[in-house]
Amino acid sequence: MKKKDSFIVGFIGALLIFIVLYSILNLFTDFAYFSQSRDPDWVYMLSLIPNIILARFMLVKWNMEKAGLGMMLVTLLGIVIILVMFMFVLR
Repeated sequence: MKKKDSFIVGFIGALLIFIVLYSILNLFTDFAYFSQSRDPDWVYMLSLIPNIILARFMLVKWNMEKAGLGMMLVTLLGIVIILVMFMFVLR
């Protein structure tokens, strides 16, 4: 099996992981009893954690530097967008 070490593969993979995990966690918080008492702002940042872990494995263990950098770019852009959104937009 040939490994796909491509920047685009890492970028798209990280976006898919973020979207799927965000959807699952958002669905969970909608049905949970504590969704009215708390703002589910933690869902955004929690959705980025698997990208960080997987990017670490790609960069260090699997020697897939290009795909790992694509995942790190999505993760860093996501963190910056979330911080800007919380600092300026959601105040």
